[in-house]
Amino acid sequence: MKRTIGLFLLSLSFVLTMPTLAQTQTVQSGLAPVLPSASAAAYYYIAKPGELTMQVNLWGFVKNPGRYEVPSSTDLIQLLSYAGGPVQYAKLDKVQLMRLEGSDSLARRTLILIDLEKLDRVEPTLLALRPGDTVFIDHTSWLTLRDIFSVVTTAAVITSAIAQIMFAARR
Repeated sequence: MKRTIGLFLLSLSFVLTMPTLAQTQTVQSGLAPVLPSASAAAYYYIAKPGELTMQVNLWGFVKNPGRYEVPSSTDLIQLLSYAGGPVQYAKLDKVQLMRLEGSDSLARRTLILIDLEKLDRVEPTLLALRPGDTVFIDHTSWLTLRDIFSVVTTAAVITSAIAQIMFAARR
């Protein structure tokens, strides 16, 4: 009987911690951050009628990530503003701008790192967006630490509860 209770509680603790582990792995991958406001497919059109536009992608830790069709004069700061700004734990010191350069047959990707925490030192030409640019804002290491701490805390509480029940069952 004691062994059955112990196995049941152990399996229950495993099941309870699995969603937390899955969320941590998703966030750490950097591919699809878990944000409550993020939708599966988001397209935003921000331009006046007849205005020349371009399409750019904004991924990561911003309030409204997705594909944006914006005026061709839009810069990175304006794009972030259209998206509602960065969310908590956004890593603004290494914003990644992926740009396709060259013709279709000889196109190459260029990665540009921009430090938005020191905006006064950033060249204005780096902030200018081009059609097809993809901007990615990663998360800080504090988010990873918070998630790890959450998993460890949950596992410790469940282990403690199991130990208390097993100790009480021995009496």
